[in-house]
Amino acid sequence: MWCIGTVKKDEWDRKSNDSVFPDTEDSPPRDYAKLYPDPNTEDTVMGSLVYCIHHKKGCKWMDELRKLQGHLNTCKYDAIPCTNQCAAMIPRLLMEDHLFYTCPKRRTRCKFCNREYNGETLEGHVSSCQYEPVFCENKCGLKILRRFVSSHQMSECSKRLVGCRYCQKEFVYDTLQNHTAKCPRYPLPCPNRCESSKVPREDMEVHLKDHCPSVALYCVFRDIGCKFKGPRFALELHMEESTNAHLVLMSGLVSRQQHQITSLRNAFQNLTLNTSGILLWRISDYTQKMSEAKSRKSYEISSSPFYTSQCGYKLMATLFLNGNGAGEGSHLSVYIKILPGEYDSLLSWPFSHTVSFTLHDQAASPEKACHIVESFVPDPSWKNFQRPSKEPDSLGFGFPRFVSHETLKKLNYVKDDTLFIKVKTNSSKIAAV
Repeated sequence: MWCIGTVKKDEWDRKSNDSVFPDTEDSPPRDYAKLYPDPNTEDTVMGSLVYCIHHKKGCKWMDELRKLQGHLNTCKYDAIPCTNQCAAMIPRLLMEDHLFYTCPKRRTRCKFCNREYNGETLEGHVSSCQYEPVFCENKCGLKILRRFVSSHQMSECSKRLVGCRYCQKEFVYDTLQNHTAKCPRYPLPCPNRCESSKVPREDMEVHLKDHCPSVALYCVFRDIGCKFKGPRFALELHMEESTNAHLVLMSGLVSRQQHQITSLRNAFQNLTLNTSGILLWRISDYTQKMSEAKSRKSYEISSSPFYTSQCGYKLMATLFLNGNGAGEGSHLSVYIKILPGEYDSLLSWPFSHTVSFTLHDQAASPEKACHIVESFVPDPSWKNFQRPSKEPDSLGFGFPRFVSHETLKKLNYVKDDTLFIKVKTNSSKIAAV
């Protein structure tokens, strides 16, 4: 049996009875008798069993070599020229599909327009057939015949771009209705039914506030008591005729506000009042103030008021940096004044609390500080300690020679141009030593 690879179809000429067996297409014909001079050998070879040359493609034929050519003339795997003469070599098995689907010379009809085309022109026609349904490029979801696509996109497509007739901006058609409900340029009728033509939505607020002749307006002095309400033209007349009445209303408002300011000021002061009976007084810019005290006679510095208790006596400390009375020019003089207080009618008089003054030594080590302390117990016979009148005592009571200027220069009584004096009251009537 011979292998299919040893026999070529081209080596067999259909005119086998001429006894010519060419080796290749370019080889000259050879005499069959010269190739097989022995008839027995020829018969043996031609009777050999061989496979079809297309057996690898699926042909199952196997028979004597002498029958191969006859088989190839009908083998369905053997390639033959296209019957439409398109020059393609097609296996008989695939010829029908080729003639129906792929042959460029085939005749077929477009399934959309039903016109007849050959295979070569059909491919170009299919992508441009005006009767082919295609999806809208705007992605509206509709299929339209190609010839109607342009008109659909211009006038029918729900996803086409259209301009708002009021603001001129472009929107997708199916969102235009929502936009119109909010369009800032959409004309609206005036709610006051004035004679003005329709007003754009975004201008309505300004129209009602500044231009609408029918809007009911309050007088600008409404908050202080004017009751007028009327149309714009009437308001202008009202403003001209009611000047005096408005002035009276403004005067009343100013008076009420002054009382409110006073009440607020008093309430604030009450929140910040010192009611501990102890005042720690910080005197800053000592050098500048001492210089001013030397240049101005009786230059006095006053502390903020403080109370001996929550509902106690109201006091204030005063300081003469360049001295007063016996200490003038050489000492610091310090005094306590009793001021008229809110609770004086409930307190015992004369004032009897012990008062002490302490000048703090601002030493770096507190345990080494050497403070200066002076105190006194009030004499009940002195008028300084009686219930004060509306005008407090001009001087008060204290120590005109509290501490000398020379002593101030020692230690750390003045530090960072600042000194501290503590004033303390005590109801025990025991003077500090």
